[in-house]
Amino acid sequence: MTAAFFSLPAFCAALTVTVLALYWKIRKQRALLTRQAEELRAARRQEALDTMAGGIAHDFNNILGSILGFGVLLEEDLIAAPEQRDMARQITTAARRGQNIVAQLMRYSRRGAADSAQLTMPVSLDAIIRENIDLLTPCIRRSTRLSYTRGADDDIIEADATQLGQALVNLCLNADHAIGLRAGHIRISLDRLCVTVPCGEDNALVISGGEEAGDTVTLINGRLGSRDYLRIRVEDDGEGMTRDVAAKIFDPFFTTRDVGAGSGLGLPALQGILQGLGGAIIVTTTRFKGSVFELMIPAGQKNAA
Repeated sequence: MTAAFFSLPAFCAALTVTVLALYWKIRKQRALLTRQAEELRAARRQEALDTMAGGIAHDFNNILGSILGFGVLLEEDLIAAPEQRDMARQITTAARRGQNIVAQLMRYSRRGAADSAQLTMPVSLDAIIRENIDLLTPCIRRSTRLSYTRGADDDIIEADATQLGQALVNLCLNADHAIGLRAGHIRISLDRLCVTVPCGEDNALVISGGEEAGDTVTLINGRLGSRDYLRIRVEDDGEGMTRDVAAKIFDPFFTTRDVGAGSGLGLPALQGILQGLGGAIIVTTTRFKGSVFELMIPAGQKNAA
């Protein structure tokens, strides 16, 4: 062996390469362990949510059973008073919808995704909107006006009517909260839209605008392909959102409401519903001018039967 083989520069170079290789290997292993730890924490959080959802659903179902029972008795006693009987019918309708939501919670707690798929059936988006507007009217502030415009005739899709109705209610209650105590207007519309240029990404949030104060922020949650969509549009003239707030609205448990006034689960649930329908959500918001939520649902999802 020559002396050059054992020269210090060559030794230092070999040592540097070895150290760098070990460094990158350790870094990759550390990133892998961090990711696995995060996945484990997420799985434990999910398990806790499943257990909590099952317990809440069971207790809430008992309460709804009492409300429904007394509501039915009230309907029977008010045969001679049509106006009051109609109010009692609204109580029983709301209670039955609540029981459907509880059933969804129970399936969620048992991870029954296949179960929930059996609840889909051909439904009219116009009928869902009209029914839920009737239920919403007593829930929003008197200073907030609620209007609905229909611009699509063929509005039948395959979906869970209770889920879509609850999503619409959540959007309108959020809009009412954004408007606050001043007079405002929530505009709901249903129309048909042809998307010619695909946009958005599968299971991802694309956000643009809002870098400067007063700029409009646009979010696309999900992917829109080149096809016809039925669009449910909910517009308010409330406070609007900054880019930082808008970027978090689909995060579970994120809410801008006071403690105890909201769970932050409404929009994540809406995201899951639209993903299940193969659709997407478009949000446009400008600070102090209001927000628009567009639910894009693929048209032509009729049951072949």
